[in-house]
Amino acid sequence: MRPPLSNRFLEKAEAALISAIEIYNKPGFLYRGETFALLALNAWELLLKAKLLNENGNDPKSIYEYEKRKTRAGKPSKKRYVRRNRAGNPQTVSLGRAIALLDSNSLTGLASPVKANLDALIEVRDNAAHFVNSAAVLEKQILEVATASVRNFIIQAKAWFKRDLSKKISLLMPIAYLDGARDATVVTVNSDERNVIEFLRKLAEETEVPEGSDFQVALTLHVQMQRSNLVSATRVVVTDDPTAMRVVLTEEDVRKNFPWDYRELTRRLTERYSDFKQDPRFHQIRKPLLSNLSLVKSRFLDPNNPRSPKKDFYNPNVLQVFDKHYVKR
Repeated sequence: MRPPLSNRFLEKAEAALISAIEIYNKPGFLYRGETFALLALNAWELLLKAKLLNENGNDPKSIYEYEKRKTRAGKPSKKRYVRRNRAGNPQTVSLGRAIALLDSNSLTGLASPVKANLDALIEVRDNAAHFVNSAAVLEKQILEVATASVRNFIIQAKAWFKRDLSKKISLLMPIAYLDGARDATVVTVNSDERNVIEFLRKLAEETEVPEGSDFQVALTLHVQMQRSNLVSATRVVVTDDPTAMRVVLTEEDVRKNFPWDYRELTRRLTERYSDFKQDPRFHQIRKPLLSNLSLVKSRFLDPNNPRSPKKDFYNPNVLQVFDKHYVKR
């Protein structure tokens, strides 16, 4: 027997969110924040349509988009017709329309923090074309909005469908911010990014979250690595051990996130700047970066011996530092 239509929409919503998380958790995926917003909004739209179907006896007409047509006299018809797409299939309601339909019933309406979080995701999606090289402060904001969106989704799905997705859907694990988040506020941003940053900041600050609410507009995730002697302590380490909490950083991931060796770095700098030279000034700028784990990864011949020969690899975001010292071509 075929499962109810609402269940099929719920399963598609879950699949879309899992895809969004998997892409976001790839350190070398440079468009991951914007891609997450696209897929997460699709997941939420499917979840809301699943709820509308569930509330209306799984009648597909409950999620159809309707329109009035002009009569021969040129006036809008009294009858409403199902709007169809170019393939001739019924067109379903948009995310905004789904929210409005659910809001018409006080028992199914979304909480204000959830709607504000979705507004934030929409802003990220709509402005994705302006994020050429996203500044760290904007990436951090996107992470906080994305983390809240995943948590809100899990809570909402459980409340509506009594279905616990927490075992299948993990919160985002931002490896890129384990060391670099505290430096995010010092990075310069362009005017387009500044507009989005300010919009997201105001949205988070001005949205009233009722006391005791499980829903949030944005969430800051703190991950701290420290030794513990407690037998009951939760195991959270960066490892390739499949029995540990899922925070896996492979050699392939490292090379994706730090693709440039010294030769490639200097080649890129030579192409980018008109006044660049491999002189003492360059080394004076470069050497302090070696201690910044978000920009430089050192690979030792003997990992257990920090004095063994090593090779340094650079993250492309290192260009933001050199941009302050050299003139672009």
